[in-house]
Amino acid sequence: MLSIFVNLLLIIYKKYGMIVFVLKGGKQMNYKELKDLEENNKNTLLSMFNGILENVKNISFRKSSAIIKDFTNVCEMSYKSYEYIERKKASNTNMHPIVPTRGEIYNAFITEGVGRELTGNHLVVIIQNQNSNLYSDKVTVVPIEGDGNKIKKSYQTKLTNNDLAYGKIDKDPSRIIFSDIITIDKSRLGRKIGSLNEEKIYKLNVLLKKHLSI
Repeated sequence: MLSIFVNLLLIIYKKYGMIVFVLKGGKQMNYKELKDLEENNKNTLLSMFNGILENVKNISFRKSSAIIKDFTNVCEMSYKSYEYIERKKASNTNMHPIVPTRGEIYNAFITEGVGRELTGNHLVVIIQNQNSNLYSDKVTVVPIEGDGNKIKKSYQTKLTNNDLAYGKIDKDPSRIIFSDIITIDKSRLGRKIGSLNEEKIYKLNVLLKKHLSI
């Protein structure tokens, strides 16, 4: 009964949530439309950056370059997250404007990490429960990588287009890295690609439980 109620709320919100936001005077602003960085603030950041560079070693040149390239994307996603929160407040339901469903596949932008941590654009599978998907500002996912012909069964599982209820992955087969469970802000989610079918969701659940020893 609860799942039926949650799904009904989801349908209503997806249809009317944005209308409520607009009626309340909310306005979506593209980050690129915002006021440019003021000259004094720019100089402050440059001064801070120069101070940081003094402590960076030459061996970290490539890592530093990758972090710098991510800088504007992080700023843009942070602003998008703020916009989502404002829309959430305006909805009178406290629901988040981005409501994925467990098993769905999205493109996600993961900024530069440390060592072997996940970075860059990746497909991800939503593994969070639907109640949290409705209300939370964040979402728990596992990543998908290409080359599903090479599988390490202790922490990977093959993914093909036959495993999807709808949609299509470009790299067939790919692999789900079920050991790399991460929680990200919903502003990192991009285009929805499709969704796992019920059988694949069940198999993924079994693997996740085994990985977490629960």
